[in-house]
Amino acid sequence: MKTNRIVLAISIAVASLGLASCGSDPSDSSGNGGPTEVVTSNKITGSVEEWAVKISAQKAEAGEVVFAIANFGSIPHEFLVTKTSYEPGMIPLGDNDRFDEEDKGITVVDEIPEWSVNDSKVLKVDLEVGMYELLCNIAGHYGAGMHTSLEVVESTTPPTTEAPTVISNDVSGSVSEWAVTVNASEAKAGDVSFTIENAGTIPHEFLVVKTDFEVGKIPLGANNRFDEEGEGLSVIDEIPEWAPKTTGTLTVKLEPGAYQLLCNIEGHYAAGMHAAFTVSS
Repeated sequence: MKTNRIVLAISIAVASLGLASCGSDPSDSSGNGGPTEVVTSNKITGSVEEWAVKISAQKAEAGEVVFAIANFGSIPHEFLVTKTSYEPGMIPLGDNDRFDEEDKGITVVDEIPEWSVNDSKVLKVDLEVGMYELLCNIAGHYGAGMHTSLEVVESTTPPTTEAPTVISNDVSGSVSEWAVTVNASEAKAGDVSFTIENAGTIPHEFLVVKTDFEVGKIPLGANNRFDEEGEGLSVIDEIPEWAPKTTGTLTVKLEPGAYQLLCNIEGHYAAGMHAAFTVSS
């Protein structure tokens, strides 16, 4: 599968206008403000541009936070996640019109390095409770307004309990930002049918992969995808990239073993688009 990265970046613009998991509209927020209602989510879409950082949520719970960020500007930008005690927009700048990323009042947790226009990147980080600034530190960009705040609060999500195993050779489910959800986790060897809705806001694909790698642990390359002909896995078949709010179907003959159902578009697997699936004899 070859992904058109520009189409993906433009599609994420649509995602940032209506994140399915929280129903927010980041078009109501700016780099220095937010929508009337504060949105909390650990799956955040957004954009960088001249001269703002826009995000779909202003709060997240402590733990893993996933950012899907598009460059909608006309020049390259970067995206830094910084934990800081400075007031928003008040990090001191040096003579080079940038701030010192080793400053005692700042911790750069991680970043998407400078990337090109009409492209999108995914960044996954573990954040502890505190105040953060999401920003661009290219010379002059922070001073021009490319920053926004994110508050990380204690998690209120109750611990999950293990669901009973559901066995079916007629599987239905969905793909979305950023999950693969199916109504069965196991099937009997033989023909298995999948009916999968794209419930997201951008194109996705659905691959059936036989592998002994742990779920979510298939090694990725520099392009943030895994090699579909690499060692330790076998791509059985797929529903190629298809549009939101439509349904794809796939029937495959599966032998006993461990499988992953996933999306291998750039950044999607790393963002959480995978599910374990077992085939028994």
